[in-house]
Amino acid sequence: MTVMPVDALAIFETFNLVLILVAFAIFIRLAFKGRSLGNFRFQLSLFLLIWVMSEIPHIAASLGLIAIASYEDAGLYLHAVSMIVFALFVGWRSLKFATFHPPPATGALSVPTERPKVLKG
Repeated sequence: MTVMPVDALAIFETFNLVLILVAFAIFIRLAFKGRSLGNFRFQLSLFLLIWVMSEIPHIAASLGLIAIASYEDAGLYLHAVSMIVFALFVGWRSLKFATFHPPPATGALSVPTERPKVLKG
């Protein structure tokens, strides 16, 4: 009886592809729940969707599902650009969160016109 060797890399890449597709579904759901372009959840989900989509061809090529000759260079550049844009996005949102915003003016403070019942004597 001969034992077939197990290709551990193929097993892990398949597991990785399944997890990437699950993440893709989760981020699509979160993007639709965000509903507004200015919503942080929507923006973050959109960037993560792009990131997830860029990983799918790499994993599919390593599993032999698709054959892409020049993916390595293009993928490297796309990944670098997406990470730069993502870093700018997170930095901008963090800076926006960290800056001090004074409360809006609501007019004059209300001053009670009569004394509290406890002090009436």
